[in-house]
Amino acid sequence: MRVNLSVNLVAMVPITNYTESVSQVVLDWTPYQRAYILGGYFWGYLAGNLFGGPLATQLWGSRRVIFCTTLFSAILTLLSPAAAKHSFGTMLALRILLGFSGGFLFPASYSLIANWAVPTERGKFVGALIGGSIGTFITWSLCGLLIESFGWEWGFYAFGIFALLWTIIWWFLVYDCPEVHPLISASEKEYICDGIKITKKGNVSPPIRQMLTSVPVLSLCVMSFGTGWGVYFIITAAPNYLANALGFRITATGVLSGVIYLLRSICNFLFGYLGDIALKRKLLSLRVLRKVASIFSHVIPGLLLVILAIPAFSSTVYLTIIITAMAINGFVTLSSGANGYDLTNNFIAQLGGLVTSLITFAGIISPIITAYFTKYNEVHVEAWQPVFYISSSVLVASGLQFIIFGSTEIQPWNEIKETVRERERERGRESEREQL
Repeated sequence: MRVNLSVNLVAMVPITNYTESVSQVVLDWTPYQRAYILGGYFWGYLAGNLFGGPLATQLWGSRRVIFCTTLFSAILTLLSPAAAKHSFGTMLALRILLGFSGGFLFPASYSLIANWAVPTERGKFVGALIGGSIGTFITWSLCGLLIESFGWEWGFYAFGIFALLWTIIWWFLVYDCPEVHPLISASEKEYICDGIKITKKGNVSPPIRQMLTSVPVLSLCVMSFGTGWGVYFIITAAPNYLANALGFRITATGVLSGVIYLLRSICNFLFGYLGDIALKRKLLSLRVLRKVASIFSHVIPGLLLVILAIPAFSSTVYLTIIITAMAINGFVTLSSGANGYDLTNNFIAQLGGLVTSLITFAGIISPIITAYFTKYNEVHVEAWQPVFYISSSVLVASGLQFIIFGSTEIQPWNEIKETVRERERERGRESEREQL
């Protein structure tokens, strides 16, 4: 529901480099308007991230938060065709609302993983979370087929219906923590609960000031911004680049864009699994693993993007480079995707919300930058050169700074509020004893 618009826009708005006829064009949005529609989701998403963590950890729980936000997002997706046909402003408002709803998902998911994943299995859990890119593959692959067969409206309807069905499955299979899950064995509950040391309970305020002045947290934030820039640049620009600059057909654009994310999803799972093995067998220390992973997840993909700015290769070469860069970026499972759990377990939902907000901020800026440089000539590779240079610089710089400043040590502020709470609890116990 977040990414289907990237392919749908190719059919919704006039495109100049097509080699085929697609569904009837009903919209006449400028490149800037297209950029705002794509970025509008991330405007709302940025705000939603700030509320997802507290709502999941202190009020509703992750299960209810994810259920409600997915249900609301599905309804908005079903309303998208009508909103787009009504006006640009209506569609923009809907996308902002859709983003706000989706913004609750990742912080709530961070909290859920913290309750379920023992340290030596976090790579697989984070890989599953980030590996949601497989949904991007399915979405982009089906979008092209649905658009050609039934019109671009079904690029929204199909995924809204699917999301409604998904919420039913979620409600009956997922619970907030092992202690309350009715379907897992006692031995499995014991294994998980013994392996996870979460001491914070109840409504404990996160140490915001300490978090925002922590060098490891700031380093993670910078690297996460780079992650967001790279990922959302591909999400929002790849279909446009493939269709306009490289001249691929609408069906091929959807499938190829989807393949990029399918391969990334596979690598997310694979690298997460291999990282867990390396830690269990003590082949690498956690610190070395995170920093080596940052080279592969950020530095190498950034360098590969420079090649895309060179107008001397065939479309096949450009496509191969994009696929390779995104596949290697799958190491993000072991770098920015997992580093937050190294720094804190008690406030991971709040830190996750902060990190995801920065990732989202990159998603807001990226399509606007792309539109600025390609607004007059998006059918030539040369017009995309500045975009690739900027994206390359962001990825490389964010990865290198983490190698210098990043940490895998649990931070002192992780226990600050808990210590105060324990003292207050002990005073309460003493008062009760005195009264007795």
